[in-house]
Amino acid sequence: MEIGIWIAILLSAVLAFLLGDFYGQPLHWYLFILIIVVGFFIHTIILILKVKDEKS
Repeated sequence: MEIGIWIAILLSAVLAFLLGDFYGQPLHWYLFILIIVVGFFIHTIILILKVKDEKS
């Protein structure tokens, strides 16, 4: 996995927390971890679909 993807997922999680803090939303540590896990899950699905597309 490329390092740029890791940085993008972590940056989007931090940005989501900053926006949540700006609007006064409750923030919990497990939500930050959940955002990161979902980001990696979505990226994994995209990689799987890309490999299937390249085979055909």
